[in-house]
Amino acid sequence: MKRLLISHIGDEDGITPVILARLVFGEIDTLLLQPRDVDEAVLNNINKYDEIHVVDLNVSEDLASKIDDSDNWKNKIKVFDHHKSALPLNKYDFITVIDDGENRKESGTSIYYNYLTSISDNEILHKNSTKGLVEQVRLVDTYDFKTKDDEKAKDLDYIFALLGYEKYIDYFTEYLEKNEEFKYGPNEELLIGLERDRVKNYVLEKEKEMFPVKLDEHKAAVVFAESYRSQVGNMLLELHPEYDFIIIINISRSISFRGNGKADLSIISNKRGGGGHKNAAGIPLSSDILRKITKMIFTDIVIEDKVIK
Repeated sequence: MKRLLISHIGDEDGITPVILARLVFGEIDTLLLQPRDVDEAVLNNINKYDEIHVVDLNVSEDLASKIDDSDNWKNKIKVFDHHKSALPLNKYDFITVIDDGENRKESGTSIYYNYLTSISDNEILHKNSTKGLVEQVRLVDTYDFKTKDDEKAKDLDYIFALLGYEKYIDYFTEYLEKNEEFKYGPNEELLIGLERDRVKNYVLEKEKEMFPVKLDEHKAAVVFAESYRSQVGNMLLELHPEYDFIIIINISRSISFRGNGKADLSIISNKRGGGGHKNAAGIPLSSDILRKITKMIFTDIVIEDKVIK
């Protein structure tokens, strides 16, 4: 059977499903995307594959309706998401969206893991080390480590930032094969400490550039940051609890929101073409945003078509 996994390129919750899918299926093609690219990817591939799994992302209402009208298409695709803004899509049988589970927040990885364990008896998939990795991803992605009093979960963010997604996949694939339990050794702790200091210094530099705004009657602050999206937002909120949320703009990719419970960010982002959770949400930026900004700066500029060599 020819399978395709479409998952989110942004963080561990989108990347870890690649590791899990390879454990179960072995051969599986992968596409790591931003939310804005999912519909196009599904349409371009749905007739090329026997099965498509979409994790930590979702299709639009319009595409979901089209898929639902085709027995062939809806038998091919399974969607596993946890964003609150996508809950209405649960009306479709091929889509599973779980925001709040039983006394805990669910992540894309944890939902997909539960599905895979229900269909596979793969030995590594059922190891404590794999369960531990899935739980750490869930804790850090949903910010549930605050309610579970597990600050160590944030260390996974530092490892991911240090390795990047390709090395993260290779590293934890080997890690799960070799280890029975999930725990960091001296080498990992050293790397985590170094990266933690780097992130702290980065956030303190960004704090100097931050400026206050008002959005939807909420007091917020804006910061432009290309790296450490979650850490920037969460650490700045700890330093400045007077704000209801932080808006982090990665000008080449997306706008992220990080909040402290004073505003429902899923509503704020959904109004502007995005989605997410109450305390963490985002809005994709158009692919031509950099060209638009360039034209704003240089009003008389002529931008030529890009030539791919």
